[in-house]
Amino acid sequence: MTATASLPSIRPTLLRWMLGAAIATMGAAAFAQSAEDGLQDAVGVVEEDGSVTAYSDPFCAGFAESFKKNGGDTSLMPECPEEPVAPMSMSPHAKGERAGLASAMAYVDFRKHQKANRKDLPLLPGFYDKSQDAWIMREDGYYPFTSFDGDPYAVISKEDAGMGVIDRLGHILVPLEYSQIGFESTRQVISVRDGERDKVGLYSIQGEQLVKPRYDAAELIDGKHLLTLRDGVYEVLDLKGKALFSTRKPISPAGEDRFWFMEAPQRHGIMDAQGKVIVKPEFTYTSGFQDGKLVSQKEGGENYVIYRDGKVVRQP
Repeated sequence: MTATASLPSIRPTLLRWMLGAAIATMGAAAFAQSAEDGLQDAVGVVEEDGSVTAYSDPFCAGFAESFKKNGGDTSLMPECPEEPVAPMSMSPHAKGERAGLASAMAYVDFRKHQKANRKDLPLLPGFYDKSQDAWIMREDGYYPFTSFDGDPYAVISKEDAGMGVIDRLGHILVPLEYSQIGFESTRQVISVRDGERDKVGLYSIQGEQLVKPRYDAAELIDGKHLLTLRDGVYEVLDLKGKALFSTRKPISPAGEDRFWFMEAPQRHGIMDAQGKVIVKPEFTYTSGFQDGKLVSQKEGGENYVIYRDGKVVRQP
């Protein structure tokens, strides 16, 4: 599967308000000089039942003061939705303070969780919005909203740089420098393509580069090995990227640390994990080992049992 970055519409939620219009500059141009003179557009609060209460200015000064006072990162630039008529008893400034406190608490909780689970990987600026399952950021050159779509990982894009992969804590698992990203079906391996050289590489899902992008093709096979192709040479590697053997014969997995190879015309044999031929290329189709044996067929239509150690027995 190849993932591409997109820009879905953003519904207003608590963390979106945290990450909207600029509050990093605290001067008169950004905020009111008094509690009732809000100059920005608005903020909002997510209620306990999941509904959203939206507020319009003039409470933005109260929001900014409370957000900053309670540990919010003002560089994340909250946006403001509109204020409802009710509750009439609460002043705009008090509404702003309440919204700012809620946003700051959500932000602080996320940062605590991020710090407690920090890996030895760089972090992407921004914030994971659980309510939208999305990464929100306001850095130049990035999409402001990147959805995870229910996955633990998301492809993120930076203008004039490329695509990479992050997790929900913002760890950069794959650097933002590739033209194409793909996830292997079991999510063990991430494939990347270098657009300038049109070459493929692989990363582990933990963010470790397994093979550099210098291959014509690269993939995970049988859940235990990597297979690469470059200039007509097939190479089998372990899951750490260590080369086991190479050959110019096309390779496919046979299971249980064995590999089919093919010679023309459509004749298949088997190699072990060191590339040693243990079954001659005499068979017309491939199958997989189960409990140390498999069944295949020769040109005349006879069926044979092939054992993992290379023994071949014709079936009666």
